[in-house]
Amino acid sequence: MAKRFILTGLLLLNLFCIRAQTDDLMITEYVDWDPGSGWAIKVYNPTSSTINLSNYYVKVFNGSNTTASGSEQLLGLLAPGASIIISNANNSQASSDFKACADDIRTNLAGVNNDDCIAITSGNTTNFVDMVGLYGVAVKNRVNGVSNALKWQKLVRNNGNCIRYSATDGNSTNSWPSSASVSLGGWSVSPPDCLSLGNNYSPFGNTQIQNQSICSGDSILFNNQYLHQAGTYFDTLTNAGSCGQIVRLNLSLQVSPSAQRSYEICPNDSILIYQKWYTTDTLFTHRVPNLNSCDSLIDIEIRLREIQANFGWSFLGTDSSHVQFEDFSLGNVQFWRWDFGDGDSSALKEPQHLYKPGDYMIQLVVIDSNGCNHRISYPISIKDLNFPKPILPNFFSPNGDLQNDFYHLNIDRGPYNFNIVIVNRNGTPVFESTNPAFQWDGRFQGQGVPAGTYFVQIQWGNEFLKNFLNLQR
Repeated sequence: MAKRFILTGLLLLNLFCIRAQTDDLMITEYVDWDPGSGWAIKVYNPTSSTINLSNYYVKVFNGSNTTASGSEQLLGLLAPGASIIISNANNSQASSDFKACADDIRTNLAGVNNDDCIAITSGNTTNFVDMVGLYGVAVKNRVNGVSNALKWQKLVRNNGNCIRYSATDGNSTNSWPSSASVSLGGWSVSPPDCLSLGNNYSPFGNTQIQNQSICSGDSILFNNQYLHQAGTYFDTLTNAGSCGQIVRLNLSLQVSPSAQRSYEICPNDSILIYQKWYTTDTLFTHRVPNLNSCDSLIDIEIRLREIQANFGWSFLGTDSSHVQFEDFSLGNVQFWRWDFGDGDSSALKEPQHLYKPGDYMIQLVVIDSNGCNHRISYPISIKDLNFPKPILPNFFSPNGDLQNDFYHLNIDRGPYNFNIVIVNRNGTPVFESTNPAFQWDGRFQGQGVPAGTYFVQIQWGNEFLKNFLNLQR
């Protein structure tokens, strides 16, 4: 049975920060270009899933307006941990230097200047996801001790700052301050330049690295899930209400000792393996516990040897007591044992045997190179060939008077190769049968043959009996 391990002390989640603040798009960089009205923001996907950007809009709110001066729907997909740069470099007021900066999405949205707001919304609404500046209030924000920080400056979100400023009241912890005297933290302010490509931001302050190893088939509980494959996994630790630390688990698998064992068994036999009997083809893996190391895995294959007895027979020549046996057995047969049912036997593959009349049970046993055997039995009946020779009548009158209307022999059985042929004076056969109990009504092809003399020939075993036949109407 697979072992399961639990990493204790590593699984506390800051539910407010991780699930409420890093569960949607975040703005991680901002620049207002000097001179001109050019701006750019970097939008980051902090989640573990790809985000469809077509569900989001970027909007500009100037001054205290609660109606956007412009909005643009985003397009494309943003992979987990990836970022895009959105700018208004298509705006005619943007400086040429700013237009030379790299971006992913260019808009012609209006410029911003000190007391304006750039927001990301869910849908074309005021359902804010994140923003720089304060919606509905013309405040010249102070950031990291720098006054007028939104004018001709570059802001970069600090690692560990996972707060999305998506409230609009100016007082909540996730809202930009409504007073210029309040300095906003969690951002670094520097002179304006192009936003960095890629993503250099992490919502976590630092990282703890855990290295763990488990055996193949075992599992370990980490971040509320059991892991059983090698890889790198992440979790978070609460740290005084902030975003805390990220824990990286490097999980490796130890190779379990393994072996393969193969067994062959004969039909109708069984084999005992690890206290269980097996009688058919079987594949399974047996786990052998080891006290101080990974359990050993033993791959077991049980194969049923293919050997099956079968035979047929035929009669030789004209003597039904002389039998030829034919072997139809399957498998790597090496030895044959025949019991003819009359006390005699043979070790030949396809023997012949001479019987006396009677009923017998024939048995064949076949044996392969490993000593596996299989047997089968069939009954056989040998007819008595010592029949007395019949008397051949030489007269009959098929005229419908119910007296001697049929030509026949006073017997109901004969040798297995019995045959009678009656021919006319021209040598044309007018009647033929292999049934000793035949009856001829004097017709040929549905018509009565004319009166006259006919010739009769009967095969009786190894002899031929002949006579003339006088037919009268």
